[in-house]
Amino acid sequence: MKLHILFLSAALSLVVNVSRGAVNLGIDGEDATSVGIYIKELSTGRVIAEKNPSIALTPASVMKAVTTATTLSLCGTDTVFSTPVGLTGNIAGGVCSGNLLVRSSSDPTVESDYFKSNKGLCDSIVVMLKRMGINRIDGKVIVSQRLRDAGPNMQWECEDIAWPYGAGLFGFNYRDNIVMVAPATGEVTPKAPGLEVCVEKSSENDIVRGVNSNRLMVYTKDPDDRKWKINVTVPDPSAVFVEQMTQTLRNAGIEIGGRDVSSDNGFHLIYTHRSPCFGDIMRSLMVRSDNMFAEGMLRAIAPDSSRKAAIRREKSLWNKRGLRTENTTINDGSGLARSNRLSPIFLGEVLEWMAKSPLSAEYVSYFPRAGKDGTMRGFLAKSPLKGRIALKTGSVGGVQCYAGYKIDTKGTPTHVIVIMVNGFFCPRSDVRKASEQLLTDLFN
Repeated sequence: MKLHILFLSAALSLVVNVSRGAVNLGIDGEDATSVGIYIKELSTGRVIAEKNPSIALTPASVMKAVTTATTLSLCGTDTVFSTPVGLTGNIAGGVCSGNLLVRSSSDPTVESDYFKSNKGLCDSIVVMLKRMGINRIDGKVIVSQRLRDAGPNMQWECEDIAWPYGAGLFGFNYRDNIVMVAPATGEVTPKAPGLEVCVEKSSENDIVRGVNSNRLMVYTKDPDDRKWKINVTVPDPSAVFVEQMTQTLRNAGIEIGGRDVSSDNGFHLIYTHRSPCFGDIMRSLMVRSDNMFAEGMLRAIAPDSSRKAAIRREKSLWNKRGLRTENTTINDGSGLARSNRLSPIFLGEVLEWMAKSPLSAEYVSYFPRAGKDGTMRGFLAKSPLKGRIALKTGSVGGVQCYAGYKIDTKGTPTHVIVIMVNGFFCPRSDVRKASEQLLTDLFN
């Protein structure tokens, strides 16, 4: 009898706690940890759990939820990046007196492994040149780029830049801006002109390349290990493309003279490469948490301006929608910048606005489902909530965040969920388990 009373008492305690809204995660060291929680029922407007909802915290990759909400609102789902390719100079007798010119559009998906059906840029260009009867180009393959603030964000940590998740956005992006390096042989696949690979023996395997640096330092336990290969970012993706395009032309029997010829003498369009639609790009970046794609989406809202201009336009959008942005700090679209600051209530209001908008179904579809998709595959995987929680995760050193929705059986959002933890002292797995338990207690 006493045991039943204890269980009943614990259950009543949880109900009272939830009804008041105040809640703790229950992790070790929580008193010394910055925890922000904001969970709201959309139908009633009742906040069912909260803690420090107005505190500004580092969001990590949940920043992508704001980026995609902004880009979806301003650009829609069907917009695409268009990259025109043409010839300059005179064309006669199968000879182009100018260059093969690519006018870049900052498309982050060119030859991406995540959109295999859109691959084949070099081959498509060759096909069009063959149809025109072109067998020689006197000049070079040139890529025209106009993106301001190109490359890795100066707010990113140097330790991130060399790794694939630290690939910066350039005016021209190619193959996810990544190549494979074999440290033992120095082989780089595909070739990356200008990338200097330096190998040093070390107690740990690691790679480092500074922002805008051409030198890649590879630290390896065994410099002679021919089996070890590693994917790294490149300082100039366009150089990788030019190398491959030039070789593809030569393999097809089209000679490249390599002369220095002006590209200002006309432009004869021969092919336009188009990206997947923005909706597909945003869904891909949210499920996989792709930083470079996220930067591409942020810059797409102000394509001919600076990163700061894009961020100003983003903040202006949410200001006009009644959200307060004066206590937010946004330095990128991906959340890789540790200097970003968002409050749980700001994130919650963005999520609520989108859930109540005509864009709701599209936007909610971008979020990974608990126990099923991407970064959420292991979250609540054995819970009755599997598939009923849709969250974007965010994690960097000392940061673990979740933002998204509880959804019903039809995929319609019923609750906004924001959990942000900064500076925790317990294992990251404990933060995840505590977050799972909180949602289980609230919704089961």
